[in-house]
Amino acid sequence: MDPETHPRCVRVERTIAAPAAHVWQVLVDFARYPEWNPFTYGVEVTREIGGPVTLHVALGGKKLTMHERLTRWDEGRAVAWGVRWGGGLLLDCDRVQSVEPIDETTTRYRGHEAFDGLLAPLVIALYRRPLEEGFAAAADALARRAELTYAG
Repeated sequence: MDPETHPRCVRVERTIAAPAAHVWQVLVDFARYPEWNPFTYGVEVTREIGGPVTLHVALGGKKLTMHERLTRWDEGRAVAWGVRWGGGLLLDCDRVQSVEPIDETTTRYRGHEAFDGLLAPLVIALYRRPLEEGFAAAADALARRAELTYAG
């Protein structure tokens, strides 16, 4: 699945004036999300692939608790969680967040979530705009937090 061409994918990208290792530490310091993340204001995760991830999100003016599974943990590079309902037939989605160094003090942050399965068109019809707004708010807040806390 290519997030650039997937028809039901919500994407965000930011350039952050801080090293990738620092941005990664901010991104995966889930205990501090309530201090800075307006979209995902709480995360409980075991950091084991297949393990539970509980997300507390502000989506379209509502506060929701979502139960997902950790699908990827590439230390220093990428983290992902998602759901597979009905073995992926009903809904299959993964929220991937990655950091990539541009140079020693600049990082490219990317986030995307692609939706597949029978319910995907409905989910996108109902939630694309709030997800885009939430992803943008979280990416902007991540950039602010990383830049403010980087002691370079």
